[in-house]
Amino acid sequence: MANDAMMALLEATIASTLAILLVLALRVPLRRHLGAATAHALWICVPLACVAVLVPARHAETQWVLPQVVVLQPASVAAVEANASWSALPALLLALWGVGALLMVARLIAQQRRFIRAVGPMTEAAPGVLRASESAGLPAAYGVLRPKILLPADFDNRYTDAERALVLCHERLHIRRGDLFGNLLAALLRSLFWFNPLMHLASRLHRLDQEFACDAAVVARHPGERRTYGEAMLKAHLAGIPLPVGCHWTHHHPLKERIAMLKHPLRSRARRFAAATLVMLLVAGTGIAAWAAQPAAQAQGAHDFHYRIGATLEVDGERQDVVLRDWPGRKVGFASTTKAGRAWRIELVVDPAAEGQVRLAGDISVDGKPVSKPVLMGLLGKAMRIEVTPPDGSSTFALSMIVSRHDGAPGPDAASVPKQPAPAYPEDAKARGQSGLVVLKLRVGPDGRVREAVVESSEPAGLFDEASLAAAREWTFEPPTENGMRGEGWVRVPIRYDIDGSAEDGAEKAAAVDQPAA
Repeated sequence: MANDAMMALLEATIASTLAILLVLALRVPLRRHLGAATAHALWICVPLACVAVLVPARHAETQWVLPQVVVLQPASVAAVEANASWSALPALLLALWGVGALLMVARLIAQQRRFIRAVGPMTEAAPGVLRASESAGLPAAYGVLRPKILLPADFDNRYTDAERALVLCHERLHIRRGDLFGNLLAALLRSLFWFNPLMHLASRLHRLDQEFACDAAVVARHPGERRTYGEAMLKAHLAGIPLPVGCHWTHHHPLKERIAMLKHPLRSRARRFAAATLVMLLVAGTGIAAWAAQPAAQAQGAHDFHYRIGATLEVDGERQDVVLRDWPGRKVGFASTTKAGRAWRIELVVDPAAEGQVRLAGDISVDGKPVSKPVLMGLLGKAMRIEVTPPDGSSTFALSMIVSRHDGAPGPDAASVPKQPAPAYPEDAKARGQSGLVVLKLRVGPDGRVREAVVESSEPAGLFDEASLAAAREWTFEPPTENGMRGEGWVRVPIRYDIDGSAEDGAEKAAAVDQPAA
C-alpha cells in the first residue's frame, strides 16, 4: 500500500515538474507573440500531467511463454531479506509527506483567514459586492462556491467613475474566467507537492499570468480606456498578506510590467485562433505523454490472488514444459515452433468461475492463421487439455494444464528463472549412455545474479556436477521481494539429465530442468 502510494506520488512529481519546466520555457514567448491569455491557459498542463499519470496505464501486451528447455519455479529453501532495515522506508516517507501536506494546508487556511480578518468588518455594497473597513490589498475577488468582490473602504473616493467601472470589470472577469477555482487548484497542488520548490514558483508565476490575462481581457472590452485603466492600477493599495484562494494585489505585484502590457495591440482573430489551437495541442500532448510514459499495467484488477499455470505443450510429438504465475484476466501466450517450421500460438485468459473452478478462453493460430477459439471450464488443481488440428490435418497442437490458485501477487516465493538454457550434456555421460539428476542450491542476490552455487545432491555422484554449476552461474533470476523491496534468498533447482530425451542438432542431447523439490 505504502509502496504504491509513494510510487504514484513520485510519478506525479516527475510529471508535474516536467510540465512546469515546459510552461516556464514557453510562457514568456507565448505571451509576447500570442497574448497573455495563451500563456495563462498553458498552466493547465501541470494539473493535467498529475492526473494523467494516475489514469490506469495501457494494458500490457500478451505475456508470451516461449517453450524451450526451461527452468521451472524453484522451491524456496530460506529467503533472506538483504534490506530488511529498509522495508519500512516507504511507510515512513509516506507519513512524512502526509504531515507536510497537512501543515501546508493549515498554513494556507491560516493565510486566508488572516487576510479576511485584516480587511475588517464588511458591508454589502451591491449584490455580490462587499465593502471592507480597510483598504490594503483591495480590490479583490475571493470565494469559490459563492464568489464575492471585496472593495476597499475608500473605493468611491479613490477612483473616478470610469476607473470604478474598469476595476469592477476586472474583478468580475476573474470570477467569470474561473480564476478563483484555478487558485484553489494551485493551492491544492502546493499542498500535495510541498517538497517541490518548482511547484511554489509555478504557483506565483501562475498568479502573475492570471493577472496579465485578466488585464488583456479588460482592454479587449474597453480598448479606448487603456490610460484610465492604468491610472486605476496605480491607485491600488498593495498588501503583504497573501490570499491563497482569491485574486488581490500583493507586494509582489509586477505593476510596472502590467502597465507596460497595456500598450500591446489587440490580437487579430486569426492569431487568437492560432493561440487556442497551439494551447490545445500542448495541453493534450502533455497529458498523453505523461500517461504514455507509464509502464504497461499488469491487469491486476480487483483480485487479491493469482493463478499458477503448469503446462505441457505437445506439438507433432515434440513436448515442452512451462510454468508461469499471473493475475486472473491477464492474457498470456504459449508459442511453439516445430522442427518442420510450423509456428503455433495460443493466447489464453484464465478467469475465476464458480467455487473451485476457472474459465479458460483462448485464441489458437498456426502460421499466423486462426484455427480455433476454445472455451472450457475446469477445476482448480485438476488437469485440463486443449487439442487442435488444422483443417489440412498436417499438424497437431495439444496443451495440458493444471491451474492452481494462490493468495497475493504473482511474484515468486523465493526466485524464478524462466526460459533459461539447460546445461550442456557432458560428453563422457553421453558416451556411457548415462542419465542423472542434480539438485543445486543457489544463493540469488538482489540483482538477480547467482552469488553462490552448491550441489546439494547428485546421482550418479559427480558426473553432472560441473556442467550443472557452470550453467547455473550464468542464470539470471527474478530476485525475491518482501514489501516491494528486492532481497537475497536461497533456492533449490533440480536438473534432470535424460539420455533418451530429444536430440539437439541431431547429435547433442538436451538436459531438462524438472519440477523443483520442496
